[in-house]
Amino acid sequence: MKKIINILILALCTMVVGCGDDDDAVKSPELTVISTDAQFTYKGGTGLIKVLATSAVEATAADSWCHISVSDQDISLSVDLNTSISSRTTMVTIRSANARTEVPVTQLGDTFICDLKDVTFAPAGGDATFSLDTKRDVKVTVPQWITYRKDENQIIFTAPAIQDGGYRTSTVVIDDGSVAYTAEFTQMNLNGVYDMLFTNGGKRYAALCKVESTGEANVYQLTTKGMPVDAAFLATYSEGHLVVSFGQYLGDIDPYKVYLCAYDNVGTLGWGTTVQYVAPIATDENYNMIFVFADNGTWQGQHVDGFYYGAFTGTPSSSTYKGGYGTATDIVMQTHLTESTD
Repeated sequence: MKKIINILILALCTMVVGCGDDDDAVKSPELTVISTDAQFTYKGGTGLIKVLATSAVEATAADSWCHISVSDQDISLSVDLNTSISSRTTMVTIRSANARTEVPVTQLGDTFICDLKDVTFAPAGGDATFSLDTKRDVKVTVPQWITYRKDENQIIFTAPAIQDGGYRTSTVVIDDGSVAYTAEFTQMNLNGVYDMLFTNGGKRYAALCKVESTGEANVYQLTTKGMPVDAAFLATYSEGHLVVSFGQYLGDIDPYKVYLCAYDNVGTLGWGTTVQYVAPIATDENYNMIFVFADNGTWQGQHVDGFYYGAFTGTPSSSTYKGGYGTATDIVMQTHLTESTD
């Protein structure tokens, strides 16, 4: 029995000694990657791989577009521009005296990002700037009246001033052969002199209308010469339309006050300020503007066919209405092609 106990004690001591030897053999890794900055856009740039090593390290890249430099335990990356639309990956191999590891370096393919959108240039002209993030060989298509230049990650379009009464609209395209961005560029100058064609008493007449900007954005003063009553009134530009609202005071013709009223060919007139006569902006082949006025449904139960110059003793109402000074229906304005403003 004593002999058995001695044998067990000896075996236990052997196990303890054996465990102690195994623990002494566990060592820290000789090469550990502790941080990685190795993902790049198509533009390339610099990154860094940090390692922890027990001996000097060296590093190499599998592809020439990734350049390596080593300083102590820092591995600096310098990645070239990627002109391809495809992403790419290379492996950086890091070695120490007795260890080796690999780190992937990835780079996106060239992007084509542009925020091109529709533009309406002021009559004086100006610039419109958009982002253009690409190194691809893109084709920019512009009309003759637009110029452009590229500046870093932007493209800048420039429109010159436009003459009075001018209107132009064109499509601009930025295209890389597979993806295209398009937009409509428009420029107009409503200021100027127009022929105002109208019907009165079954006959067609032509007057002149001078359009001038006011101090309020998109609001214009129209002054006529040759209409049943020559006066100034206001019109508003809105979403490609010239809008005349009724109930406007035009001045006095003693002893009455004259207001611009809506007229229906059945003989009805109205002076509500929410009633409108509207013309979309159109042009002929020479970009001369044409406005054909029409009803837009704002006169409930009636149809706006033109102007009526109403005479009133005060604010327009049935009780102050005293007749009128004539009608002008089926009104069309078009750019006056000879200079005569007064």
